Amino acid sequence: MQESWEMMNDDEVANGLPPLKEMSYINNSKYLNIYGYPLELDYQDIRPLPENWYRFDNFMRSDQHLPFELPEQLRDKPGKLIYFSLGSMGGTDVDNMKRLVGILAKSKHRFIVSKGPLGDEYDLPDNMWGQPSVAQVNVLPLVDLVITHGGNNTITETFSFGKPMIVMPLFGDQFDNAQRVQEKGFGIRLDAYKCSEEELLTAIESLIEDNILAEKMQKISQQIFAENSLIKLPQILENLVKTYVN
Repeated sequence: MQESWEMMNDDEVANGLPPLKEMSYINNSKYLNIYGYPLELDYQDIRPLPENWYRFDNFMRSDQHLPFELPEQLRDKPGKLIYFSLGSMGGTDVDNMKRLVGILAKSKHRFIVSKGPLGDEYDLPDNMWGQPSVAQVNVLPLVDLVITHGGNNTITETFSFGKPMIVMPLFGDQFDNAQRVQEKGFGIRLDAYKCSEEELLTAIESLIEDNILAEKMQKISQQIFAENSLIKLPQILENLVKTYVN
């Protein structure tokens, strides 16, 4: 393992990248650092951004927002529409996916399920439709609630479309994201492996019935799309080039 780590670092250095410091996921650049995270979840309320750091609400491409036609089997059923995904890694735990799907089957609502790479190994009940992979950014505008593992892409995309969340973190930054969502009042954190039927179903109803939160999330969504923070990136890059090339 140590040899592989050293080889990887040597390769990075050869391509102009310094090796990562121990227990570090990224190298801070003295020139420019960018990241995607909603302002309402960010930590700028307790500290300013360091020099040469820029935040963007998301990195979604606008041409991905294509119409998604609701599957016929869900179209005429009653209940709110909920998107459920634990990501590609969470989806590989078929036993846990079956357990959670079994709980959601008792809900009065409808579900679009991203089943994961092993999704063909289990079936969905009548109040659900799903595929091993779902076009997430096409689905999010249609749903009322998102149940997610809390990966950064899903968090930023869900915020962009103004949806409350139940976050079930599995690893890495997902735990911080889940805690932040709950602390800031935009959703509920649950344990993907230990949450009970009552906890999950109660959390769903609590968020679905929270009209104040729904209105707040919609205002955030409107603001994110109106500001279109990503449009500022070309000018930031141009300024960087002018500073260090001239």
